[in-house]
Amino acid sequence: MFWLKLLQATWIGLPHRRSPQPTAGDRSPPNKESIALLLITQDDALRHSLCALGHVYRWEVICATTRDEAISILKHRQVPLVICDEEAPEDWRKTVRTIAFLPQSTCILLASRASSDALQRELGRHHGYNVIAKPLRFQEVADRVSFAWAWYTSGCASWWGPPPC
Repeated sequence: MFWLKLLQATWIGLPHRRSPQPTAGDRSPPNKESIALLLITQDDALRHSLCALGHVYRWEVICATTRDEAISILKHRQVPLVICDEEAPEDWRKTVRTIAFLPQSTCILLASRASSDALQRELGRHHGYNVIAKPLRFQEVADRVSFAWAWYTSGCASWWGPPPC
């Protein structure tokens, strides 16, 4: 846990330092790099909260209501970050494992009402990355997503997935 906090302290905000927003005097075209994430939930409040946060931070938030819909999106488009609601209609464990075994690397975050070390370990066993507590606290979500994005873009995500068959 100490190393995770140290890495978070070092990498928080890295995507924003890599692609600063243009100033009023800057006439160059805006940087096209943005954080894209997929949210799997049927909870309208969670969807609206994350979309509002995405609007503030200029994230592209794609929503799916079922595991099959999410898998279909991921097969047609590379989305490096996935937030899966623990209360999604299908079992979150199977959803996380299914996404983890897709050919592309993906950081999977789990939104849960009960954020604990035991849940974090269980998520890790299913090849997930981190837990976000519900109800969402915007700063916590921004920090976790920024850290996961920096981690993903650094190339570390290539070794996070399940072992090769």
